[in-house]
Amino acid sequence: MEKMDARKRYTQMVLKQSFLKLLKEKPVNRITVKEVCALAQLNRATFYAHYSDCFALMESIENELIDAFEKSLRYVNLFDVTALIEAIYDMVDQNQDACRVLILGNTSATVLMRMIALAKEESIAYWRKELPYADETELEMMYTHLSNGLMHVVVEGYDKYSKEEMIHFVNRVVKASLLLFHSPQSPLA
Repeated sequence: MEKMDARKRYTQMVLKQSFLKLLKEKPVNRITVKEVCALAQLNRATFYAHYSDCFALMESIENELIDAFEKSLRYVNLFDVTALIEAIYDMVDQNQDACRVLILGNTSATVLMRMIALAKEESIAYWRKELPYADETELEMMYTHLSNGLMHVVVEGYDKYSKEEMIHFVNRVVKASLLLFHSPQSPLA
């Protein structure tokens, strides 16, 4: 039984690696099962034993990334920006091929949107307690602004800036944004 599980994992890994290699060259809707199988040196029956089509294969890879991101978040306080950026970098480092194609290569906005959604409720609940002068609409908008903006800064800057530069910048932006709602009237009102 264990041998079958190892074989299944190996087959899925080869299919995913082949698919990601093709995804670097063209969009998912232009990749055929035949191409994936040829690159993986597997037959189509083997592919279909694991996935219904290339979109299902892509969804499987995306789900693995989301699971890895979710696991990395469990070990950090979402409001410790340094630990959060470290967790994102660790997740990317542990899933280099998929992250380079789907996230850093901007191939799949779905993955980023799902990552951003993971922390939304908990973040807003925390801010609700810590920022008494922000109303619900402001909390929602602030989450949208910070999560989308900062995730894209990390994605666009991953190979451009050091992790330390990224952490320093993100910390400054988050602190400045949250400071606006620590008093009854923000300086922008």
